[in-house]
Amino acid sequence: MSKLNLRVLKIILLISFWLLNCSLCQAQNTENNSSKTVPINEEFVVGRVLSVSKPMLNQNLLHGAGLVSQQELVKVKVLEGSYKELVTEITNEITDNPAYNIDVKPGSEVVLSITSLANATNSAASKPEVNISDYHRAPIIYILFLVFLVVFLFLGGKTGLKALAGLVVTVLLIAYILLPLSMAGVYPLITAVFICLVSTVASMLFICGRTRKAAAAIIGTICGVLIAGIAAYLVIKFAPLTGLSSEEAQILRGSLAIANKNPIFYSGLLAAGMLIGALGVIMDVAISIASSINEMVQVNKELGPSELYKSGMNIGHDIMGTMTNTLILAYTGGALPLLILVSQMPSNKLLNLDLVATEVASALSGSLGLILTIPLTALAAAKLMAKPKGA
Repeated sequence: MSKLNLRVLKIILLISFWLLNCSLCQAQNTENNSSKTVPINEEFVVGRVLSVSKPMLNQNLLHGAGLVSQQELVKVKVLEGSYKELVTEITNEITDNPAYNIDVKPGSEVVLSITSLANATNSAASKPEVNISDYHRAPIIYILFLVFLVVFLFLGGKTGLKALAGLVVTVLLIAYILLPLSMAGVYPLITAVFICLVSTVASMLFICGRTRKAAAAIIGTICGVLIAGIAAYLVIKFAPLTGLSSEEAQILRGSLAIANKNPIFYSGLLAAGMLIGALGVIMDVAISIASSINEMVQVNKELGPSELYKSGMNIGHDIMGTMTNTLILAYTGGALPLLILVSQMPSNKLLNLDLVATEVASALSGSLGLILTIPLTALAAAKLMAKPKGA
């Protein structure tokens, strides 16, 4: 690895640690100022289902609320944590809404929620309350990730390993900078811009090294991301979009996890999501254009800036359609249940819904940044890679 790459990585680490320290200090202050509550211990552990009784109609719920629900007694064994080897029976509710049902069978593994009072003095209060929280999906996710990793490294080789390192940097930046700072109440859009800049530089240096191709791709990506961010910010400000259209955002606003309750914070969180969502596709377009122009220069070193720019734009025209489709279809796929739900609404009502307008703004702002990345990258690559006049 070159000295420049090492310096960049050191700078990334120093800035990351500084921002993380700021977020931890703010979070500590928030915690100190919060009201005292009864300490409750809760842990989520894996358990195995030993037996399941025959479902019985919940008569109390039927007569009291008119709801049809069946109950089954599930005997489970805790496989890890403080209560490892504990065997207990749990009442599992089966309703007519499959979204809330957990269908268990003997031998299957589930995630258990175990709660208990931290300072309980008598045996009744110290007895833990055990409930089935969810399916144990982690093993399937790990298998899928392993398959992805093997295929990625097998086909990508050394370059794939470098790309994976860039991906790890991006994930770490989000996990240890964006999330802690957002929870501490720092405006998310500013943090997201910083993460996009650092992620772009780190990824390109890992993949391309200290080359003109990397410089052109970095310039194109940063410009495209900033354009997408400005477009997202303007739409959010003038539409306006609250950032609270989703159920998750509303739950987050009502929780104690976020120190900042200002409505501007949630619109910034929405803009940050738009920015990070568009980063990957914009980076893909930028490196494709820069690599194509670099290959043309390797074949014919006599090509001038105007010829390289024109060739880059010709390649960009082909990329533009498919990549824009990729971005819009990605947002459409994520909002498919919403589209089915609102498909019967009048168009005037549909386009003005906060939730629908948010999805449309996300797709269009990202696509705008993507489209303008093409000429900007082509221009940067042509200027950086063309043979100087008189050389």
